Amino acid sequence: MPKTSAAPSGPFVEVTTKLYIHLPPCFATKPIEGIQEQLNGFLMRYMPQVDGVVLAHSDLEILQTSGRIMFDSPYCHFYITVKLLVWKPVKGSILSGTINLQSPDHIGMLLYGTFNASIPSEFIPKDKYEFNPNSSYSHVKQTGEEEDSSASIGLMSGEWVLKNTGESIGHEGIIEFEVSELVRTNDMLTVTGSLMKVPVMTRRASMMIKSPSATDSSDKKRSAPEEDGAAGSQADSDLKRIKKEKKKKEGKEDKKEKKEKKEKKEKKDK
Repeated sequence: MPKTSAAPSGPFVEVTTKLYIHLPPCFATKPIEGIQEQLNGFLMRYMPQVDGVVLAHSDLEILQTSGRIMFDSPYCHFYITVKLLVWKPVKGSILSGTINLQSPDHIGMLLYGTFNASIPSEFIPKDKYEFNPNSSYSHVKQTGEEEDSSASIGLMSGEWVLKNTGESIGHEGIIEFEVSELVRTNDMLTVTGSLMKVPVMTRRASMMIKSPSATDSSDKKRSAPEEDGAAGSQADSDLKRIKKEKKKKEGKEDKKEKKEKKEKKEKKDK
């Protein structure tokens, strides 16, 4: 189970976690290089084990002096621990984003120039703000929108403004909001924000579900036999996969052999 090294003061935290590695035979003489390559595959992706997006890894440690090679599988299996720098915002926290899209339905933003976020119109207080379709605002284009325009500025029509003064929402294209929901789809994490206060009970419930401390305490209670059981279940899973692959391979070979026999017989008959 992952362990947070310190109490998080923001959305970026360092987490030490234990992972089960399947090392290909080509890395038999250079295991560190093979492990690093696998860890690089986690970068900029949402990782359920740490409940966040992995940004960097360090302090790699192999926990076993030797790995397991099971049956006719060439892969070597073993455990490691690694420290991960993770982006994991929580419900109820305050973040700032650069506005890159405005419509009557929502405000789109970019966080730290990397992560997507949006504020749906139902979370924008209508007594304070209104959408002005005739107004225009500076639009920060994301990479790929235009050639060589990763930080270019364009002009878009229609924006959210203060009702009383008609001023643009936010300050110089930057808007501060409260995290109301975290949407996890495939390997991505998207933030839904609100300009209204998120109910305290909802926020606390969310933090209880995702609290690192809760997983830490259960991890401390976990005994050595339980860890062996986890390794055993992983081994069983690998065994099933290997047997399935072997059966499939044997089936293909049988078909090929039958086909060759049939062709020989036909030639002989001719």
